[in-house]
Amino acid sequence: MIGSRIYTFAMAVVLSLLVNTVFNVLIFKHVRASTRRVQPQTISANTSSRNNQHPRIRRRDISLLKQMIFMFCTFIVGWTPAYSILIIDDIITLNLIIFRYSVIVCELAMLAIAINLLICNHEIKEFLINKIRRWVRH
Repeated sequence: MIGSRIYTFAMAVVLSLLVNTVFNVLIFKHVRASTRRVQPQTISANTSSRNNQHPRIRRRDISLLKQMIFMFCTFIVGWTPAYSILIIDDIITLNLIIFRYSVIVCELAMLAIAINLLICNHEIKEFLINKIRRWVRH
């Protein structure tokens, strides 16, 4: 029984974290390359030589990195305790309340991710506001 719980933990948490990390790195590299292509050309020779020495991280890149770190940490904090408690419960018997609290933490993490999506994604926010406006008019 404990072997299946460890397998479930590995598939649900560890593999998901690895896939998430790989995709986040690929997304960040793509956005970073896009930012470098879009940067305006400098006119002065002094400024261009200074810019070539230390590439600056733009506000957009920092914002994306913050979002990725928030989502990653929310996933870890939300899902790791519940699956860890399942494994620990096979070894020593735990109180049912502990498992219930870990499930509540999972649900709060999912809610935090959904709220973050609504706050930070302007297209979704605009779409939902337009839908609510149409619904109120009718």
